[in-house]
Amino acid sequence: MASIEPYYLKYKEGDEKAKKRALRYMVQYRTPDRKLTKKRGFKRKGDAQDFAQEVERTKKTGTFIHPQAGKAEVSKVYELWLPSQESLAPRTKRTNLSAYNVHVKPRWGSWPVDSITAPHVRKWVADMQSEGKKRDTILRAVYVLRALCETAVESRMIAANPVQKITVKRESTARRGYLTPKQVEVLAAVQGTDNERAIIYTMAYCGPRISEIAALNVEDLDESTHRLHIDKAVKDYGVIGPTKTYENRRVPVPRFLLEQLTELTDGREQNAPLFLSKDGQRLDVGNYRARIFKPSVDKAKKKWKEDGHTGEFPTVLPHGLRHTCASLAISVGANVKAVQALLGHESAAVTLNIYADLFPDDLNQVGDALNALHDDVE
Repeated sequence: MASIEPYYLKYKEGDEKAKKRALRYMVQYRTPDRKLTKKRGFKRKGDAQDFAQEVERTKKTGTFIHPQAGKAEVSKVYELWLPSQESLAPRTKRTNLSAYNVHVKPRWGSWPVDSITAPHVRKWVADMQSEGKKRDTILRAVYVLRALCETAVESRMIAANPVQKITVKRESTARRGYLTPKQVEVLAAVQGTDNERAIIYTMAYCGPRISEIAALNVEDLDESTHRLHIDKAVKDYGVIGPTKTYENRRVPVPRFLLEQLTELTDGREQNAPLFLSKDGQRLDVGNYRARIFKPSVDKAKKKWKEDGHTGEFPTVLPHGLRHTCASLAISVGANVKAVQALLGHESAAVTLNIYADLFPDDLNQVGDALNALHDDVE
């Protein structure tokens, strides 16, 4: 059991008022590992008794936090958290470590973990926002700090995670760019090779992510069923793993594209990449995005204008062709479940959240039906 002992700070001998003001109480107790320790400085005996009771309660419930444990710096907690990153995809691990080194460590690395409070973290978030950091960057930094503090909770350094309820202000979402079939044709026309044209058509008409495009092999194209088997994605340089949602899907390949892909892969080994880089290797996502796709969009914009088409050619990334695929599928009557299966979303709710603006609006039909109910009463 904890014991409580009075003691005095320095005071002038004979001054009873000073002696009374100098009275303090010390709680002496044993930690769960039986080490004797003490906490001094209580001005009131009742406060010391409350602390002693709380110590005994947490020892019984297994929630005891050693007073010195929280003095560990965040950089030390980082060392405990780091092994948890080994089970993640290489790109995710790299992103997390970069967020720590660039944003978390400079601000929090030398802080005792028990000194971090929610107001401190909110101020940090506000500072990053005022500096013009993108929301995704801030979210990742907050995620890493939250994970570090959770590690501190699990290690009995702190009782609660101060980052648990921290949110980041949403940004207005830019209007998503969808290519029309004609714009897809223009983008395909400015590609330098048949291989590059086939990549554009596959993204726009089959909807795979660019990381899934890069992971496809010749054997994933089933000519007999007109299907493309998507069950893997490039996770990092030379690393191939499961798709983002760990789902396998077989997507339909339009006849015109099937003919192109069949001709493109004629004579190739089944385990060879379906799409190749300029040097004949498996497609490198980063290089393709920067050296092939982005310049080709600029060329397509120029050609679109030179050909006298009305409207602007949208600025898109490779993922924009995935959105285009959804748009084209919905325009020809595909329902939400079909689009979910085509794109490999985890649920139809995800599909609706992303593409709600593309599905037909049934509200007018509801209004007409309610009006009919009213008219029947009359």
